[in-house]
Amino acid sequence: MDTVVCRGIGVSPGIAIAPALVLELRLSQVPKFDLAPDAVEQEIIRLDDAVAAVHRQLERIEQQTGRELGSAMAQIIDAQGLMLDDSSFVDPIRDRIRKLGQNAEWAVKAVGDDLSERFSEISDSYLRERGNDLDDLTARLLRTLAGSGDFRLDNLADPVVLFAYDLSPSDTAMLDRTKIMGFVIDVGGRTSHSAIMARSLEIPAVVGLHNATERVRSGDEVIIDGTEGAVIIHPTVAILGEYRNKRRSYAAHDAELLATRDLPSVTPDGVQIKLLANIESASEVAAARQHGAAGVGLFRSEFLYLRRPTVLPSEEDHYREYRAALEAMAPDPVAVRTLDLGGEKQMPGEFRRLQGSNSLLGLRAIRHSLQEQQMFVQQLRGLYRASNHGDLRIVLPFVSGLGELLEAKALMARVRQDLEAEGHAVTEHVPLGVMIEVPSAALVVGHLANEVDFFSIGTNDLIQYLLAVDRNNDAVAHLYKPLHPAVLCLLDQVMQVAKERGIPVSLCGETAADPLTAMVYMGLGIDELSMSPRSIPVIKNLVRRLSYAEARRILLRSLRLASAREIEEFALEQLMAHFPDGFLAAARGKERCGS
Repeated sequence: MDTVVCRGIGVSPGIAIAPALVLELRLSQVPKFDLAPDAVEQEIIRLDDAVAAVHRQLERIEQQTGRELGSAMAQIIDAQGLMLDDSSFVDPIRDRIRKLGQNAEWAVKAVGDDLSERFSEISDSYLRERGNDLDDLTARLLRTLAGSGDFRLDNLADPVVLFAYDLSPSDTAMLDRTKIMGFVIDVGGRTSHSAIMARSLEIPAVVGLHNATERVRSGDEVIIDGTEGAVIIHPTVAILGEYRNKRRSYAAHDAELLATRDLPSVTPDGVQIKLLANIESASEVAAARQHGAAGVGLFRSEFLYLRRPTVLPSEEDHYREYRAALEAMAPDPVAVRTLDLGGEKQMPGEFRRLQGSNSLLGLRAIRHSLQEQQMFVQQLRGLYRASNHGDLRIVLPFVSGLGELLEAKALMARVRQDLEAEGHAVTEHVPLGVMIEVPSAALVVGHLANEVDFFSIGTNDLIQYLLAVDRNNDAVAHLYKPLHPAVLCLLDQVMQVAKERGIPVSLCGETAADPLTAMVYMGLGIDELSMSPRSIPVIKNLVRRLSYAEARRILLRSLRLASAREIEEFALEQLMAHFPDGFLAAARGKERCGS
């Protein structure tokens, strides 16, 4: 077979060489063709075989769900099995194959779309929700027809490179991390959630390829280079040898950087900038320590909710998870961001109905916590009970103004009082911070400063809302500019207020891990930078070799420039001038697939 080379956006460095596993095709990519008359009955047999295979899959999943989560949750899976037995689903598919001569995949899609639309028009909310079960069943049947229906992302047999149109946070939460060698995603940009997860998992990833899933089949040998943004399908023997050598060089480079793990993160002119880790679970603290983290700047607690797709974490689940992280990181701090589900990070299973629309500007994060207070209370009780086991900080996400903050603080005070009345020991003072990720919050930091102990700037969201650019949409990825003049001006305003009030500031967006933006942001006077553990050695090298005075000069010059392009060009000149050895250079670019 001919070698196919695709170029996208490299978002997590390293090289992976393994067979491809295509997660699933988008419905818009389902093949459509007319059958020859003598092929119709064979296509019916193919459909029936796929239906039987899906039945077996659902039976296995239902049994496992019943053992682990109880019969009530198993009934959710049973509902899909009943749909599969319903003649109103399978019979119309057979009719389309026989009467219209359509291939099985297209017939499944057409019937699934029609039934899904009917469900969406039902006024009863419970029955309307069954449309989600139908959509899942349709996708499972299509995957089975494509030959990839009976694999589980949490229990893969062999190492693979995962190809998908997109990968949701709930998908990544279920991954078998020992078998996924890398990601290739058709959509997304540098700060999309799949990119962030790849960096967290420390595996190579390339995103924004548009059509890579259409060019590869499960089992094809592939190479991905997460540094260069390259994906190679059906590589030749010579290309395989070249990339195996490059992989060894990357490993040696990583080992050299890790040698700085125990060195202080202090600029040549004596300014300390703490480097912290972004993590999703207590199990990742070991990697944070290994890479020299001085604490956890962002514990994304929502992944407790995504690991088990049909059950919410209990107070005990929260307590055990936070306690494990605090004890493993002690005496250094762990900042836990309270539940931030919403948008593309959906609530698990049946609990998704609590959120309604998946709009990024809808019921998410602190808004959701204040509306569904019982869930928030469960998390807060777990947090406060764990507070005696280390240096805990609590961060409230997506705060847009003082009202939400005061309401959350009042609830937190009641939870604390209840715990103490029950005899639980709670640390005398647990520092509270807010995420500065909504532009309105950035503009009222003076009022917020009166109520919190620290600020945590979430540049991933702040930039997308300030510039009106969806960071998960590769069609507008070129407009997502961390060095846009508006971004720098707003960050500078926040830092001025914080310095006047004596409020420490941590920056935990993915920009902290990019040497180009980190160099400029250093000049703001930020106290802490938090990033994926693997990025810490590179940024520590930057901090130890660039004086704060020089970073400040670069920032002030950048603030006088009129466009993101001018600032980027100036910053790149400065980075190359200060680091002529090029060890911080990162390749950028994006092309579609070609042969």
